[in-house]
Amino acid sequence: MKCEARPMGRLLCGFLLGAMLAGVACADTITDTLFAERVFSTLPEGQEIRYALVRSGPDAPGFRPVTDGSIVVNKPTDNAPKLSLSLVTDGRSQTLADFSAEGGNPVLLIFLESVVQNMASLTGGSPFYIHNRIKDALGAGGTPTDVSETYADQTVLAQSVTLLPFEADPNADKMGDFAGLTLRLVVSAAVPGNIVSLSADTPDPDSGYHETIRLLGQGRASE
Repeated sequence: MKCEARPMGRLLCGFLLGAMLAGVACADTITDTLFAERVFSTLPEGQEIRYALVRSGPDAPGFRPVTDGSIVVNKPTDNAPKLSLSLVTDGRSQTLADFSAEGGNPVLLIFLESVVQNMASLTGGSPFYIHNRIKDALGAGGTPTDVSETYADQTVLAQSVTLLPFEADPNADKMGDFAGLTLRLVVSAAVPGNIVSLSADTPDPDSGYHETIRLLGQGRASE
């Protein structure tokens, strides 16, 4: 998948390559579903896939909480080889990046990029180090668990995997609450784009970092 990232992320394409390598290194059902390609190639013109976005964390300079945001994937025209990805917060829409419609679900990359940038900002750590540790965790994979999720008022079968990218990391003592960062990925081939939800959480339930992206559904593009 080729991405044309806008200013929000310099590591986006690096994550893309890492994700593809992870898919090769850890070939199992959940990995195949998570990194499947062409998941939006048949998305009709005028339709969009919408995900809810919620982000909370400590009161720190540069950190941007989101209480009622959304991420929108749409294809501008029927013949367009690209997907447009937008972030909607406070009633305003911002185009994040354009992606090939032949590739995988770009929402995963946006999620991972957000985790990296927020962790780097809140800890003062290197985004490249954080990026590589998360990429390693994706490559190593985890033990998938069968779960049931609700989509479009129906129960769908899904798989969940939990990753601890900084468990036993030699620099954990410099990471504060992020040393216990947990990533939970829930996927299902029965939903558009294969991704049901993506979440990142540090242990502190009150002032810790928490970010969740969850599939809302497919429908007519907003005017």
